Amino acid sequence: MSTVGTRELKQNPQAVVRRVLESGEAAEVTVHGHPTGVRLVPDQPSRRAWVRGADLADVQPMDRAHAERWHDDLTGVDDDDEPRDPWSRQA
Repeated sequence: MSTVGTRELKQNPQAVVRRVLESGEAAEVTVHGHPTGVRLVPDQPSRRAWVRGADLADVQPMDRAHAERWHDDLTGVDDDDEPRDPWSRQA
């Protein structure tokens, strides 16, 4: 979680709010480096442009056979296909 000082929040609140919304992470408000118990928390997490290194560490490489199946699935989709509800029962 990031921190934001009351001075920065007072001087440039729009930039602070934008940073919280873009990162999708809460920011704790501090006074002279001490936590106040107040946090800025985004209502709905947005898509982040950057991915943290810790998140990338969990990504496993795809083997060739899996990559080919994935490619075949993607190329097999027609643009004319109608979306269907995956939870509905099919006859």
